[in-house]
Formats: sequence, C-alpha cells, structure tokens
Amino acid sequence: MSTPNVADITERIRQQLAAAEDEDQGEQRQTSEEAAVEHFEERVNGMLAEMLDTGDLDSIPPLEPVVADMLFRDTLARIYGPSGTFKSFMTLDIAACVATGAPWHGQATHAGPVVYLVAEGLRGIRKRVRAWEQHHGRKMTGVKFLPRPVQAMDPEWAVLVEVCRRLAPALVVVDTQARVTVGVEENSNTEMGRVVHHMEQLRAASGACLLLVHHTGHDEGRSRGATAVKGALQTELGVTRKDAPGTGPVITLKTGKQKDDAELDDMEFGIHTVALDGEATEDGSPATSVVLVRLDPVGQAQARTGYQGRVQEIAAALDAVGVPTAAGRDRLRNECSRLGIRAENKVLADVARHRKNQADHLSAGLSAGPHDTGQEETD
Repeated sequence: MSTPNVADITERIRQQLAAAEDEDQGEQRQTSEEAAVEHFEERVNGMLAEMLDTGDLDSIPPLEPVVADMLFRDTLARIYGPSGTFKSFMTLDIAACVATGAPWHGQATHAGPVVYLVAEGLRGIRKRVRAWEQHHGRKMTGVKFLPRPVQAMDPEWAVLVEVCRRLAPALVVVDTQARVTVGVEENSNTEMGRVVHHMEQLRAASGACLLLVHHTGHDEGRSRGATAVKGALQTELGVTRKDAPGTGPVITLKTGKQKDDAELDDMEFGIHTVALDGEATEDGSPATSVVLVRLDPVGQAQARTGYQGRVQEIAAALDAVGVPTAAGRDRLRNECSRLGIRAENKVLADVARHRKNQADHLSAGLSAGPHDTGQEETD
C-alpha cells in the first residue's frame, strides 16, 4: 500500500474544512431565513391586530379642538393670502388667544402653550405683540417666539422637533412656509412631499396643531405651490382684503378646507390702529401698530371682561367701520344697533369720551389707517 504524500493529505484536509464551512454557512443561511420568515410573520400578525371593525371605531378619540370648529390638535393646518391681507396679524391673534385661553372672536379656545416661528417679519413682531396686549388689556403669556427660520430640510429641524416635543404646545405656528423651505421647489409634489413628511414629524412629536402661514401666487383664490401640502392638511383658511372708501379695509377669513368638520361661515374683520403707550417714532409721532376687530355681532363674545374693556371693545368696533370720532351718543347708538351691539346710554357716553381722548392723543398727521405702520405690518 502506497504511503499518502504530503500534498494528498493537505488536499484532503482542505476538502474536509471546505465541506464543514459549507455546512456551517448553510446552517447560518437557514437560521437567517427562518428568522426573517419569523420576523415577517410577526409583522403580519401585528398589522392584523391593528385592524379595526365598525365597533372598534368608537374607541378612536375625536379631534381635540384648539380653536372650536376651526383648528385641532395633532393636525396640519394652513392660513394663506396675498401680501397685505394681514394674515400674520390674524395668525398672531389666534396664537395669543390660544395661549391666554381667551375666546377667539366668538370661537372658544382650549388653552395651551404656543410656539411661534417668526421666520418672516421679525422687526415688526414686538410692536404687534404690544398692540395686542394694550388693546386686550392682558399680556401675551404662553407664547414662545423663535426669532429665526429653521429649515425643514436641514438637520436642525430634528432639534426643533425635540424642542416642541418637550414643550408639548397646543399650537405651533410657522410664519411663513416659504421661509422654512428655502431651496425647495415648491411646485414639485415630490419635493414638497418630503417637506410634508418633516412637518408630520413635528406634528406627531408635539401633538400640536401645526399652522403654516403661506402666500398666494397669480391665482389669489388658492395657496401657492404643489398640491401635496394641501392634501395633507386638516384645515386650510384663506384671507382676502377689500378696501372700501370711507370705512377702511375689510379682511375676510374663509374656510377653504375642513377635512372632517363643517366649514365655518366667512368672518369679516376691520383694522384698528393702536398708539403704543410711551413709544414714539423718530419725528415724535406716536409709534403704532394694528389689531383686528370683528365686524359682526358674533365677535362681541371676545370683549374683555370688565367695564373699561367693554368700552374699548365697542370703540374699536366703531373705529373699524369708520364712525367719526366726533360722533355723539345718539349717532353711536344708531351705529351700535346696526352692528348688533347692545350698550346702555352710560356705556355709549363713555365710549364717545374714550374715542375723543384717543383722537386727541394721536398726532395731527397720524391716520387711523394701517399704512402708518409700514409694509411689514400688513402681511
């Protein structure tokens, strides 16, 4: 019998090792395949468990309102309009009422913290806030302002998501959509779909109503850009402006979309100029900003508590429709009747006195129109 040489022995060992390795790899492949099948089966069973029948649907909690019948927690919403329609004033007014728990022009609010991204119009925000506080007689507590844009497609967006998760706000305002999507093709449904995904991350983490402020394009009857955003919205609100000689601008809020609830009736607002206490411009004229006042009786529910607050609210409503400041009590009674405002003679006398004092306080060159506040004030 021949003696195996070293080469034969080496080859036999190599073959045995290769066979053992193939067997091990086969067992590993089988184990991996079995694990994958098991994982897939778990996911199938998990999805089956998620499915609801008609009875289970009653366990889904209804939408929780932030502003009754208009804005809801854990949803995406948008308010849009052309430049100069005071949509940012409208949005700030909403944010202030939610943060302070005040009704918003007749609509109940569910109080909660507010995060407001001032991504556009930063220089005007302080005056707007001070005007609101002075007009309503309360501080705008509960609103946290971030005075710069955070880009939705930038890694910093994840930081904003975590900040909002920790603050747990009722409302997050992004003013404006365009300023946090710089470099994104807003007419591309693909690109804006990615933006929506990031907005949904913020909405889901915070549980808030995420309200975007946006512009119109050539068609002032719709928001600018891709339809991918509108498709994701629970609520979309449109703001328009009509200038009427002698009465000033009329700002109309329309419900363009309300996915699961009835749409609100149109709401009309006027512009009321507020001379800021203790502030003046470089030429010595009073520093001013504006607030919105409701032009129909339903909005009277927002009148501040207390006698003096009621006097100021009625005065603001009369200013908004252009009633002369020199008008006496009888004229004011007729105008209030036309507006659906109920007020006793004593109240009307104090309204007339208050309006006269306000007029005397303003400089001769100061008009009651919004153009004194600068273009930044009209968005």
